[in-house]
Amino acid sequence: MMPQESLHLTETTKSQTDAALAELKCVLRMPPPPVPQESLQMLYEAACYDTGGSQAARNFLFWLAGRPDPTGFVGDGGLELRRLDRQLKDACFEVLNWWAGPTRSDTPLYEILGKLRAKFAPATYGT
Repeated sequence: MMPQESLHLTETTKSQTDAALAELKCVLRMPPPPVPQESLQMLYEAACYDTGGSQAARNFLFWLAGRPDPTGFVGDGGLELRRLDRQLKDACFEVLNWWAGPTRSDTPLYEILGKLRAKFAPATYGT
C-alpha cells in the first residue's frame, strides 16, 4: 500500500467514525420508548392459562429476565414463538424491542413475572 492510499483511508475512516459517533450520541439522547402495556398485558393474560401457547408466552416473559418458568417448563428458545398465534407473536416482538433498549423502568415486566410466579409456583405446605 502506498503512503497516499493509507492517508486517504485514514481520513475516510476518521470521517466515518465521527459520523457514527454523532449518530450514537443522538440515539443516546433520545428518550426510552414507552412501555408496551397492551402487549405485556396480552402476554400476561395468555400466560395464565394451561395451553401450549400459554406455556410459550410464559416461557418468553421469564426468558426476557433470565428467570426460570415457575412451572418448571424449559423451552427451546426461539422455537417457542412458533407455538404462538400472530397476535401474540407481534406482542412478543414489541416487548422484545422495548426490552432490548434502555427502559425508564424494568418494573412493568417484573410485576408481571411476580404475578405469574405467585399463580404457578408450587404450594409449600408446613412452612
